[in-house]
Amino acid sequence: MSSAASTSLEPREHGAIWLIGAAHFVSHFYHLALPPLYLLVTKDLGLTWVEVGFPMILYFVATAIVQVPIGLLVDKIGARVVLVAGLALMGLALVIAGMMPSYYVLMAAFFVAGIGNAVFHPADFSILSASIRESHLGRAFAYHSFGGSIGYASAPFVMVLFGSQYGWQNALIFAGVLGVVMSVIIATFGASLRDYSGERKAKEQAGETSKEALSWRVMLTRPMILFFLFYVATSASGTGMTAYTIPALPLVYDGVSTELAGTILTCFLIAAIVGAIPGGWLADWARLEYLVVVGCFLIMSLTIVLIGSGTLSLWLLFGTMIVAGLMRGLYNASRDVLVRRASPSSSIGTAFGFVTLGYTLGQGATPILYGWLMDNGMGSGVFYVSAGAALLAMFIVLIPGQGQKPSAGS
Repeated sequence: MSSAASTSLEPREHGAIWLIGAAHFVSHFYHLALPPLYLLVTKDLGLTWVEVGFPMILYFVATAIVQVPIGLLVDKIGARVVLVAGLALMGLALVIAGMMPSYYVLMAAFFVAGIGNAVFHPADFSILSASIRESHLGRAFAYHSFGGSIGYASAPFVMVLFGSQYGWQNALIFAGVLGVVMSVIIATFGASLRDYSGERKAKEQAGETSKEALSWRVMLTRPMILFFLFYVATSASGTGMTAYTIPALPLVYDGVSTELAGTILTCFLIAAIVGAIPGGWLADWARLEYLVVVGCFLIMSLTIVLIGSGTLSLWLLFGTMIVAGLMRGLYNASRDVLVRRASPSSSIGTAFGFVTLGYTLGQGATPILYGWLMDNGMGSGVFYVSAGAALLAMFIVLIPGQGQKPSAGS
């Protein structure tokens, strides 16, 4: 435990955290921009649950294709310009999807938006790691998760509200404008954001060819491979909870309507927001990040099983969802600190691009499974699969070699 952890953040650090947190808000808002509109889209375009899931599959397929190249690009040319481009690309794609209501346009637009989605974790963590003191990284990463969690929590409410009042097309246009505006804000006010591209260029100009300079090699290390698998499992679990709770809960509980299920999901996501900030302080002070992650996933998997059992009263259902959400928020900063600790400074973009590829693959592959469960009326199965994936993530963290102890040169 370092005494530096007790000092407050500097104004420059606050500025970097809030700008990157806002960008992360937009990123996670877009992850749930379309799923809350599934009921409206299926009715308007005459789609099945499996068909309506394909735009999001393409979204994450596109992200998966370019995720690692984007990470390398961040390390090469700098994170800020990549972040601005990604925000603008996502926003414009959603505007087009709303202006041209067609299933094929919807799929094409979300494929393009998925390319923009690939920039966030490599760029965000590269900027935060260079802009924030190491003793405060847990809190910085917590605020980053905080912004993303707000995006998750607000998207179902905002998109359902806009969709029901103005149609799903106008709801997508609104979401698209949000990304374009954020790209302008980062471009205009983000001059103080730092990254490691300057340090890397200086080494190249000096003729240094150390292993650290070969940023792609970080993907072949044991910690990164384990984190990759961990991210696959966590995203597979999270997709079930965030994208399918609204249609699945009414199948499990007779007295739960779609609207009430939306409220319950919002409570889950708000609880994740509440858990994020203390999770950052815990990461800065405890220095036992992997134990925090294991404990959170154990509790979360048990609570999700209880939800899927269909045996809870309405108030217990609310309470159990809130506990699951708190665990979801509490572990984020500790996870991110572990990844950062295992990454050389010259390869942060590549490292987070690689592990986030695992997150993207989990999100992109599971809508088919969850959609099949929904088409067959197996609402409980959605929660059991989500719980199983969370339990798998916990066991992966227990495998040694993921940054449990600070490594030399980190």
